[in-house]
Amino acid sequence: MKLEDRVKNYEKTFPNYSKLYISKTKNPVIEGIWLMGNNYSTSSNLYGSYPHGYLKRVLSLFPDISNEDTLHLFGGSLDKNNYNVVEINDNNDVNDLSFLGPLRYKLILADPPYSIEDCNHYGCCMINRNKVLKEASKYLEKNGFIVWLDQVLPMYKKVDIKPIAYIGVCKSTNHRFRIITIFQKQ
Repeated sequence: MKLEDRVKNYEKTFPNYSKLYISKTKNPVIEGIWLMGNNYSTSSNLYGSYPHGYLKRVLSLFPDISNEDTLHLFGGSLDKNNYNVVEINDNNDVNDLSFLGPLRYKLILADPPYSIEDCNHYGCCMINRNKVLKEASKYLEKNGFIVWLDQVLPMYKKVDIKPIAYIGVCKSTNHRFRIITIFQKQ
């Protein structure tokens, strides 16, 4: 699918929500801001679970990718019977994803701990964002995508992956502003 088709599917799915745009730059990207609303419920009682409605919005950009072809990194709030999930507390070193073996995915969604304070809630150490992003790209099929939700844009090598979207996320009042960066494997 082209970027325009992904945006059209999002707008068809969420006609009354914030719009997304394609930049008119040399290397066009999707841009926008999602105001998630003041619904404080989440799909789980876990600290740090996806904001209400986040997963549906993100997946509307990828109607061509099945649940089986999607991996959730740091997705502890998701039901492991219904999703491919790697959690930071699964006794896996998420800085090294080699335990995934020969598996390859079309879509990887990552929502790592944003700070030391978050890690204290999870009982884990901070990840090395740059290393995890590079490692995750190894487990993507060619032209696959990584959706990275964080407070910072991790460093990356353009020869491995390129950004195709920047979407700001504001859950509601008194919450952190985050950014979704969507990368595509070269």
